[in-house]
Amino acid sequence: MSRKEASMSLPLTARAACLMDTGNGQILWEKNAHNPLPPASMTKMMTALLVIERAVDIKSSLREQVRVSRRAAAVRGSSMKLRAGERITVHALLTGLLIASGNDAAVALAEHVAGSVPSFVKRMNERAVRLGLMNTQFRNPHGLSVQDHYSTASDMCAIARELIRHKEVLRITSRKRMIVRRNGRTNHLLRNTNTLLGTYPGVDGLKTGYTPRAKYCLCVTAPHPKLGRLIAVVMGTPTKKSGTKKRQPCLPLQIRSHRTN
Repeated sequence: MSRKEASMSLPLTARAACLMDTGNGQILWEKNAHNPLPPASMTKMMTALLVIERAVDIKSSLREQVRVSRRAAAVRGSSMKLRAGERITVHALLTGLLIASGNDAAVALAEHVAGSVPSFVKRMNERAVRLGLMNTQFRNPHGLSVQDHYSTASDMCAIARELIRHKEVLRITSRKRMIVRRNGRTNHLLRNTNTLLGTYPGVDGLKTGYTPRAKYCLCVTAPHPKLGRLIAVVMGTPTKKSGTKKRQPCLPLQIRSHRTN
């Protein structure tokens, strides 16, 4: 069965979807996978990738301290409740970014890595080009909807594939909750926005997203007993409805007995 035939035979309310084999990057199943759409907080996967690659490049520790700016603390939307002037580690910010989907963490990390949000966004787009992503353009590090901020289901899979090469990522995203240390404040409990953890066997990441414009988005990854590790992305799902207990959209759940060739 071809990918086109498979996409026609599998009902899916998402505007776009993609299933990728992480071993070779092959797309196993798709629906409008190359159509540009707002990616919501799945944007934060690129933010995390740049932060971790910087740490590797300059051999810095993820325990490096970051001073939170007023701009970072004031960003709207989901947050890890950062306060202007507080100092917090890069690792704690990555945890808040990936688990709690903190927009404040995204801005704090962007300023730490590149000095300013515009400079960081430039690096995001340059990295997308180096990954060969032709239908992705970023305008911020967190995914709040703005004009000309878009990606595709296949491009999001490619970013996720690159991101999980770094083992620390799945160590973070596989946790339902984590406590981060805050200097001068009580340690803070963060709960994972990915409600598939513990409800679908093997799921250990990766990133959720929602804005009124983007609707519900999800990038999820899990090992498969025969196919190796898979990454699935759904974009533009109108509701959280699915076959999961928490009713969150999940492509792997809907194709677990599906076969393509």
